[in-house]
Amino acid sequence: MSASAVVRRLAALSGASAVGAGAYGAHGFKNTKDEARRKLFETANKYHFYHSLALLGAAHCGKPAVVSTEA
Repeated sequence: MSASAVVRRLAALSGASAVGAGAYGAHGFKNTKDEARRKLFETANKYHFYHSLALLGAAHCGKPAVVSTEA
């Protein structure tokens, strides 16, 4: 399996977990009074999603072996 395929699969798993965590946060923090904790979770989930997109971009770059251990 090529390095770009591995990174692409990792990006897909990371993106799916970001969506799942976002759904959990949207429903889990719905009735909470702690606004700071909800905002912290939203920010963390947003960064998780951005990094998933960055991994997807890395999979499509010219040298994906830079982000992989495969030689």
